[in-house]
Amino acid sequence: MSSQKIIALVSNDKVGKVMAGPGIRYFNLAKTLAKHFSVVLFVPDSCDLVDTNFRIKTYDPRHSSKDISRQLGNTDYLIAQSLRPPLLYSVKRKGIRYIADLYDPLTIEVLEYTAFDKIKTRQNVFDFSYYSLCLQLDAADHILCASEKQKDFYLGLLSDRRLINSTSYLESPDFSKFISILPFGLSADQPVAKNKNRLEEKFPQIKKTDKIIYWGGGIWNWFDSLSVVKAVEQISKKRGDIKLFFLGVRHPNPKIKDMEMAQKTLDYCEKNGLTNKSVFFNFEWTPYEERVDYLTRADIGISTHFNNLETRFSFRTRILDYLWADLPIVLTKGDSFADLAEKHNLGKVVDYTDPSGIATAILEILNNRDINSKLKNNIDSFKKRFIWDNLADNLVTVIKKDEITTKKLPFQQYMINSYKFYRAGAKKKFSKK
Repeated sequence: MSSQKIIALVSNDKVGKVMAGPGIRYFNLAKTLAKHFSVVLFVPDSCDLVDTNFRIKTYDPRHSSKDISRQLGNTDYLIAQSLRPPLLYSVKRKGIRYIADLYDPLTIEVLEYTAFDKIKTRQNVFDFSYYSLCLQLDAADHILCASEKQKDFYLGLLSDRRLINSTSYLESPDFSKFISILPFGLSADQPVAKNKNRLEEKFPQIKKTDKIIYWGGGIWNWFDSLSVVKAVEQISKKRGDIKLFFLGVRHPNPKIKDMEMAQKTLDYCEKNGLTNKSVFFNFEWTPYEERVDYLTRADIGISTHFNNLETRFSFRTRILDYLWADLPIVLTKGDSFADLAEKHNLGKVVDYTDPSGIATAILEILNNRDINSKLKNNIDSFKKRFIWDNLADNLVTVIKKDEITTKKLPFQQYMINSYKFYRAGAKKKFSKK
């Protein structure tokens, strides 16, 4: 190893053969950083991964602070999406430099996650997320985010907390010492299917000559899956060879509730006779490696959402899989990837809640070989910037050079926010729909 610095990563979500976005991110970050440092990945409950180039340690989510703290040893840096107050205090007391990985603006996401709950529940969940974020911002020695839009969002919050001040500005006028962009990434190797017939084996109604529109992830409340279903419904009246496949419906973490938007989509398909005819659902979460068999079978990757703040500050991790497999993309305008898709001609960008526009975009890509070929070539050239090694290069350099310095934890503010955090947590726990 080129350095013996010890880097700990703490995943708040499941890491293993079956995992969602947060787990995938921490698995890949650990694998990438382990090429340069001694890396330990902390995962909740258990992990079924073997033959990794980093160490894996498990912790009990019910006692995460105590469990993780006693296993930190001589850790130099700790990277996490969020830490509970006792662990934050322990990390700062030990002199470990804390990098807050805020690639997913949870305070905004929870507004959509709880969109169908009663207002009291929504407020309690938001408060819990907000005071957790305040704790992370006050304690973090460095922040990671996923895009320029997110960076501006967090700079605003840092300014509000007086963390942008005359002292910090003198240290780093562009604030690059305190915040940097490290989005979701992709593998440098092209995806290779182990079972090219997996989709047809699972759904015999799908023919090998059918064109597959691929929804590469779960159906969360902030996604507009209904417009895609309605677009395919329109197409199916003229063509029977275009099929929509949802890779996942429910989250692999049982603590994550079933989403109302998923149920609405399922109900619509059943009511209108689309299920297992032109629309296909994989109800169980697909193992991480197995998803490649479905991904490489697809012809178009699709991602649609609504006009709201979640969209504005999002960074759709599923899009990286589409790029990885050179899939032309159909996506709704308004998020970071829509801007990139338009600028670099990676697919078709459509309006919000526009089934007809989605249908037109799908048919334009599938019916025109020249358009399809050009989109694929553009994606192949563009995607290299998102290879994990390239994304993490700046962070690796910063850690090697010890450019991140420890920041003193403002104890009084820490105590106030800790109290508010636990109070909101108690209210959230006892809230009912």
